[in-house]
Amino acid sequence: MDYCCIYILTFIITALWDIVLRKMSENYDSLPKFLQFDFVRYLQPYFKQHTLLAAALIAGFVGATTQVIILNVHKLPTDKKSFITFMIASFIISSIYGFVIKFSQLFPYLVETYYKQLGVPRSMYLDGVSGLVVQLTLLTLIYVLQHT
Repeated sequence: MDYCCIYILTFIITALWDIVLRKMSENYDSLPKFLQFDFVRYLQPYFKQHTLLAAALIAGFVGATTQVIILNVHKLPTDKKSFITFMIASFIISSIYGFVIKFSQLFPYLVETYYKQLGVPRSMYLDGVSGLVVQLTLLTLIYVLQHT
């Protein structure tokens, strides 16, 4: 699969996960206790500033542009060892990309709501975890597409 397709899939996957987070934040009090993460609640004011489509497009853009950097640092994994190094690279680059989001001033509502509540260390960690979730989803989808 060529990288153009990977970027498009990453955009779609990230946008869809953003919709899931939005639905979770809008229904936070109805979620089972084990899904009531504080970071989901911190997203509530951000999602109130954007339509479902606008927030999903922003997330997709961030995911796809992060993926460009990741794939310029590390190829898609082909074995267990490269899977581990790919995920490490994805975590680190995703966690650092949060600084681009903050300092670019392209996403002021995200910075003033979500990132402000989390603080720097926690936002870096959660950005890294978000990158891993997207990559795991992407790699699973690629595997399924190649084996069907």
